Amino acid sequence: MPRRTQPRSIQDPDVTSLAAVLADASRIAMLDVLLDRKAYAVGMLARRSRVTAATASSHLRRLVDARLVVVTAVGRERHVRLAGPEVAEVLERLAVLAVPPRPRLSSRAAELRFARTCYDHLAGTLGVAVRMALVDRGWLHATGDSFEPAPALFTWLAAHHHPVPIEGHRRPLSRSCLDWSERVPHVAGRIGTAIAEVFLDGAWVARVRGTRALRLTARGRRALTHELGLRIPIPA
Repeated sequence: MPRRTQPRSIQDPDVTSLAAVLADASRIAMLDVLLDRKAYAVGMLARRSRVTAATASSHLRRLVDARLVVVTAVGRERHVRLAGPEVAEVLERLAVLAVPPRPRLSSRAAELRFARTCYDHLAGTLGVAVRMALVDRGWLHATGDSFEPAPALFTWLAAHHHPVPIEGHRRPLSRSCLDWSERVPHVAGRIGTAIAEVFLDGAWVARVRGTRALRLTARGRRALTHELGLRIPIPA
């Protein structure tokens, strides 16, 4: 007679423990640095976050236990990266709630608001403007909480040497990610990644050193006007 097994109990999400991990300015600063998708040595991450190496190591234990970051050994160093794009999306959504209605922006915040990477896709004024241009051209269709790419967008990405296979990948093809500064979605998923790579590899945008902010280049402005009919105002 086969043994009867007890059904596995399903625990409620432990939101309070996760909130406790995030309720620290230094840990948030470390996560913000990692939002550019790169892996950082612990010492570099500490410097970028403006904390000591000992403080960073202490915080990392909490972040690893919460499954927010992954630490790997590279020679004698430990390298840290976000656990995945879903962590970046959670942080972006939390930032939407944290931004006051009429914020006074520092120069750094203004740069981030204009254009930045959100893990591995474009965000900010630029990212949202590109999404709107793609929708207007019929290359991207809003479908509930996601975006469906049209064949023309696949063709455009392939022409810029960033083809996106439709199948054979665990990560979603395309999805919306709520932008904390614009409060409307930008494009994430593999399509969002490919779009960002076109911009970066084509020198349409340049990284602002020491942050995940992006600067739209003169070449990028010409390309956006010529290829997407998009004119981006120069930020004040």
